[in-house]
Amino acid sequence: MSTLPEGLHQAFIVAVGELGMACAASLFVESVAQEDGTDGVAALRDALGRSFPVLDAVAEQWLAGARALRTDPTAILAACEGASELVVVGLEAFFLDALMARLPPRTRCALLCHSPFDVDWERVLSNYSGRISPVNLESFQSWAGPRSVLLTFAYGVGGSSTHVLPAWVRATGEDVRMQFRSLLAWNVLQAPMFVYPRWLVEVDAASFTHVFQA
Repeated sequence: MSTLPEGLHQAFIVAVGELGMACAASLFVESVAQEDGTDGVAALRDALGRSFPVLDAVAEQWLAGARALRTDPTAILAACEGASELVVVGLEAFFLDALMARLPPRTRCALLCHSPFDVDWERVLSNYSGRISPVNLESFQSWAGPRSVLLTFAYGVGGSSTHVLPAWVRATGEDVRMQFRSLLAWNVLQAPMFVYPRWLVEVDAASFTHVFQA
């Protein structure tokens, strides 16, 4: 039987602040799997899955054979073609890294610095060497325009709905929707969540211009 280290709950919260929920979950699952294999991943899911539904889903995907997050940004880049500004709502570091590595330099990029977790935004943004600018809920609309794109990370699509961070709902009133060329969701999970989506809110998938699957 696998024995997990103490303090795992708090360690995961810290990792989420650095990486995002799905990326932190993937890192924890892979690390536990290297030490304890399937039993360890199952134990991790039992220990943290009810508190962190994204980790629960990532662990379930791993146990079902999906051993890595799909971070290919090709579809997102195609949707952003011709955009002059891109504003990202939410943090998923592996996905953002992949996107920024291929995003044309002419496209200005901003990250909405708002999260239910404790995030050192200056530290996060320092990883992108000035390529991404910080914005908040009061200032991000200055990036809007006919060639601007608003992008968020989504967590599982089930039926006609998906789940996103609360910041997305706060940022996207009817007035905002009309100011951006397109509103995109990048689904970072390969299957819907199995437990109550704590930390997230449900939205109609049809409210996005397009939902891209991981």
